[in-house]
Amino acid sequence: MNLSLQTNNDKTIVTINKERLDVSSMQNLKEELTRIVDEGNHNLTINLTPVDFIDSSGLSILIGLFKRLNTINGGKLQLCGLGKQPMELLEITQLDKIFAITHCD
Repeated sequence: MNLSLQTNNDKTIVTINKERLDVSSMQNLKEELTRIVDEGNHNLTINLTPVDFIDSSGLSILIGLFKRLNTINGGKLQLCGLGKQPMELLEITQLDKIFAITHCD
């Protein structure tokens, strides 16, 4: 998985440099995000600007990350840079009401 990290004070911005979050990228993405959280990064913003497509597998990774960070004191997850299809998927599933969605800085 091609991820880039940027740390700004206590916030870590993780940019997913891939066009598709689908079943083919699921295992690598999950492992990389788990490693990032295990290293103590508990305030994450996931930058999805490069992502054009998310399927149910990609969505399950984001949900799992959200749940995990909610169990950590001070854990926080935000999504930014949502394109048309990813945003539509969140709206259809009503996860746009659960995830904190912001603009990328």
